[in-house]
Amino acid sequence: MKTLIHRLCVTALCAASALVQAEESTILVLDASGSMWGQLDGKTKIDITRGALKTLLADWPRDRQVGLVVYGHRSKGDCADIETLIPVGPLDAGRMSKTVDAVTPKGMTPLSAAVKQAAEALKYTENKATVILLSDGKETCDLDPCALGAELEQLGVDFTAHVIGFDVTKAEDQAGLRCLAENTGGRFIAAANAGELHQALEATAKAPEPITAPPPPAPTAELFAPESAVKGTRLTVEVKAAEGLKGYEYLFPRGRDQHLEFAGVRPAATGGYQPVELRLPARVGDYTLKWITDDKQVLGERPLTIVDAEVRLAAPESAIAGTLVRVGLNAPDGLDGALYLFATGKTQHLEFSRARAAPTGGYQPCELRLPAIPGSYTLKWLSDSKEVLAEAPLAVVAAEIALEAPATAIAGTQIQVSLKAPDGLSGRVILTAKGKDQAIDTAPVREDKLQGYQPVRLRLPTAPGDYRLAWIAADKAVLAQASLTATPARINLAAPDQVEKGTALAIGIEAPDGLGGRLCLFAQGKKSALTCGPVREDKIAGYTPVRLKVPEQTGPLTLKWLSGRDEVLAEQPMTVVDDIVEGGQAIKPD
Repeated sequence: MKTLIHRLCVTALCAASALVQAEESTILVLDASGSMWGQLDGKTKIDITRGALKTLLADWPRDRQVGLVVYGHRSKGDCADIETLIPVGPLDAGRMSKTVDAVTPKGMTPLSAAVKQAAEALKYTENKATVILLSDGKETCDLDPCALGAELEQLGVDFTAHVIGFDVTKAEDQAGLRCLAENTGGRFIAAANAGELHQALEATAKAPEPITAPPPPAPTAELFAPESAVKGTRLTVEVKAAEGLKGYEYLFPRGRDQHLEFAGVRPAATGGYQPVELRLPARVGDYTLKWITDDKQVLGERPLTIVDAEVRLAAPESAIAGTLVRVGLNAPDGLDGALYLFATGKTQHLEFSRARAAPTGGYQPCELRLPAIPGSYTLKWLSDSKEVLAEAPLAVVAAEIALEAPATAIAGTQIQVSLKAPDGLSGRVILTAKGKDQAIDTAPVREDKLQGYQPVRLRLPTAPGDYRLAWIAADKAVLAQASLTATPARINLAAPDQVEKGTALAIGIEAPDGLGGRLCLFAQGKKSALTCGPVREDKIAGYTPVRLKVPEQTGPLTLKWLSGRDEVLAEQPMTVVDDIVEGGQAIKPD
């Protein structure tokens, strides 16, 4: 009897163990790299992802355990920033939602290492395991997701990785994600917006078990597009088929399996399907348009020939350094991209201007600021996919530029600098001490309404010495320069040695024209003025006397003439007394 009971217990335990092992466990691997702050339709990708995950959790199968792994959420530039925030177990939707809301994107995209960590947490070499990876970019931490997929498939009992590429538009960026999924028998789904992300999460979380029976015949569809189209332009494809179909419209080079462009097929509000728009590549040749479902069924296809077009840049053969160059874009309508300026033989552009359609057809001219360094340059019209639509050489030649300023001027005065140069330049004129880089004074360069440039006015420092004037372009290049010597200013303040407290004091000034600032009274050794009065030039010659109120406190003072930059132009001591005594009797000042 005991033996029978023992055998029954063993049988029950084995059955229970089999049920536990049969339960499917899933780990969600969430991309929290810095690029998830990017926006789609006015919302950040991380906010869209949070909402999609909450909707998914509301319908999560009760018999499926779930966990959460996140990467890139704690630090920048750290490929080891991977963390299991929720271990595998029965779903706690509230906890999962709060955890996802607290994730802040910051760092790299170690998606391969994160998927492997999730697989190991699921004990994929012993149990059936599923990982759902949501990423908005390719691997950035030197691991090969394709090789990882093959390794997990080989070592796993029944391992599957489904991959959702959220806003991953480039074919080369999709390649590793797609290979990771396909090498494990999983699905790769590209999601371009919030609606497609919801559909992708639902499709991967509720992915059907692989079937061995052949799939039913796919429905057919018709694609309507021109037989040929101009390179780089947008192509509109009309689709006709029974309602309820999904998938994407792809553009393939003829005879190739790797697509160049794709766009989702979406139902129209009035029935049927919305037209699909694809941006054509800049390379001429034969291509194929295909409508393919998520399970790789081809619903319809059509040949397309991409033909060349006359795309030309209307630019001068040479232009003066530092000026604005105006370049016309002659091409068929519908192209995109920007006009770039490169130093010949270099790959890093110096300036660029977006290509924009003109309201009356064609394109608006592009304006680029040329560098101040003469040499050989190249203008290139590049599409948004960085294909060269047109290019032209441009020689940047030196300009005759000069600063006309006095060789000497009195320290503290304002000088006028004339600018001699071709039209179209910009920048600033700066004044520095000889051998120094720190600007003492600066003024912007402005073109005159008639011709040439408006004179620039700069205030010299009060310290005599040698100085440098320089015309600096926006890219910090020196267009022209000149030397200047500031000579000492002869200044005399006509003020008494003693003043009676509380009286009004008129101070005469003898000094070169062109100085400004204010006269101030300071208590001896103090930095804050007791009173100040502005210095104004007289309408005829010299300066008008400056009137100051003498304080009520007796004692030593210092009278200082301060420039607009608080430099001391002149100073003299003064004493405040109760009464001014002359010949033994107190007198009042005039």
